[in-house]
Amino acid sequence: MNLTIDLGNTALKWAVFEDKNLIFRGKFDYSNLIEDLKSLENLNIIKVAFTSVIQVPEELRNFLNRYDFVFPINKNSKIPLKNIYETPQTLGLDRLMNAVAANYLFPNHDLLIIDSGTCLKIDFVSKQNEFVGGAIAPGLNMRYKALSQFTHQLPLLEPKAFNNLIGKKTNDSIHNGVMSGMANEIIGAINNYSELYPDLKLVITGGDYHYFQDIIEKKAIFAEPDLTLIGINLILLYNIE
Repeated sequence: MNLTIDLGNTALKWAVFEDKNLIFRGKFDYSNLIEDLKSLENLNIIKVAFTSVIQVPEELRNFLNRYDFVFPINKNSKIPLKNIYETPQTLGLDRLMNAVAANYLFPNHDLLIIDSGTCLKIDFVSKQNEFVGGAIAPGLNMRYKALSQFTHQLPLLEPKAFNNLIGKKTNDSIHNGVMSGMANEIIGAINNYSELYPDLKLVITGGDYHYFQDIIEKKAIFAEPDLTLIGINLILLYNIE
C-alpha cells in the first residue's frame, strides 16, 4: 500500500491507497505530530510520497526513515499532465496535484478546479490535458482575520454559514460579507469560464468547500475532498511506472 502525505499550511493530511483505491485517510495537527504518526506505524505501507508547502518537520523526517521508498514530490517531478504555466517554478504543488487528480477523473475535458482552503485557488485544465493556470485569492479564515486585524472594532469570528441577504447585526454582517463575497467570487469564475468553455466540468475541494457546495450545486459540481492526496498517489504511481 502507498501512503500519501500533504503538508499544508495548517495541518498534515494523509491517505493510504492500494494501487489507485483510497483505503484510509486522516488529518493531523502539527502540535501533536509524534503521537499522531504512531497511528500509522502498523499499516502495511510499502511506498510513501509527500508534498509540502512548509519546511518538513523533524518528527515527520524521523518517521519516514523507517521506509525504504520515500518519494518527495517537487516541481521537477514527472507528471501525467502537460504543464504550460508560464512560471512553473513558482506554481504551488497543491494546485498541480489537484490538476493531475481532476484530469485523471475527467480526462480530455475542460476542467475548472476550485480549492477552498487556506487560500481560494481556482485553476483551469484544458481538454488537451494541459494545466493552464487560474487565480489565487484569500481563503475564508484569511478574510475573517483581515477584517479584525485591519480595523479597530470588528471582532475576529470563526467561519459560519450565512445565507440571508441582509446581516442585521455586526457579526451577521461580517459572516454575510465574507461568505457571500466568496460564494459570488466562485460563482462569477464559474460563469466566466462556462461562457468560454460550454462543456466545462467543475471539481471542488478543500477544507472549506462544504460551505459552498449547496450554494453552487446547480452548477453540476463534482466534490472530492481528497483531490490533492489522489493527485500525489497518481504521480507516485506514474513515476514508478
